Amino acid sequence: MTRTSIPAHAPERRGFESPRIGWWPITTASWMAAAFLIAVVLAAIVLAIFGVGNRGTHLALRVTARWSFLLFWLTYAGGAMATLYAPRLGVLARRGRELGLAFASAQLVHVGLILWLIHIATKPVDAMVFFWVGILCTYLLALFSLPWLRDALGPRLWWVFLTIALEYIAIAFAADFILGPLQAGGLSKYPLTYLPFALMLVGGVGLRVAAFSDRKSRDRREYPPLKVHGPFGVSQFGGMSREDDMLEQVIQADRGLQEVNREEGKDRLTIWPLAVFVGAILIALALDDSLPTLFGSALGLYGPVIVAFVAYFVLKSAVRRLKFIEGQFK
Repeated sequence: MTRTSIPAHAPERRGFESPRIGWWPITTASWMAAAFLIAVVLAAIVLAIFGVGNRGTHLALRVTARWSFLLFWLTYAGGAMATLYAPRLGVLARRGRELGLAFASAQLVHVGLILWLIHIATKPVDAMVFFWVGILCTYLLALFSLPWLRDALGPRLWWVFLTIALEYIAIAFAADFILGPLQAGGLSKYPLTYLPFALMLVGGVGLRVAAFSDRKSRDRREYPPLKVHGPFGVSQFGGMSREDDMLEQVIQADRGLQEVNREEGKDRLTIWPLAVFVGAILIALALDDSLPTLFGSALGLYGPVIVAFVAYFVLKSAVRRLKFIEGQFK
């Protein structure tokens, strides 16, 4: 990153000013308001055309689900795209919180339509535990986006909770865009209108896995493991020899490891609420007979990515072996 000097005549920005696009201020509240209003307008148009009965409500649910999915997908895959294609897409990582809260705001309209559909239903409606757990994850993420609550969790526990919640919401969308249509009509009758959203979901998983692998490889390059070879000696000139310097590095690394262990101990003391949360979700899904939906949707979401990465590593290993064999005969 290069630093640019500020011209002497440049006006000083005031602390209370916020960036704007035209007349619209770019704030968290404005993102949430815009997402909510767009969802309201979309639902109102559909209901005005098709009525507020079952058909119109179902169509409005589809439209609002797709709108909120777009916001979720930017939250889900935005950080990964910023990691892989920075700095061009770095704005997605910087706006992750705003996009997530905008998704939660747009979902309010979708939840309202669900409640309306339950109200006008003439037959008993299923408990829909699988859906409501996704809504719970959405608004828990919105709640813990408050800095003081997020800091109370700690960075590691927050990352674990964030990952679990985002992946569950992605699985819930996969149930709508992948598993549900396949169960209804099979692959031959899969609606093409669902295909872009299914590809976005699977592509988002691929981006997240690729970004995770990229971060790990960068860490290995920037912080290689410390290796000490041979016995430690004393410099003939006094002071610190190369071996002494390496010993000092080992001591510093050991101190850092002790600090990491202390932090991990703190995390173990606070990890149990997260374990209880995950266990309660699994029990609720089991009681509602929704575990097959969970596992089937997860298979549809992660299966293609797993197959693609396994094929990639097998092909990469085969190419290396062929090069090795070729080098032996030269």
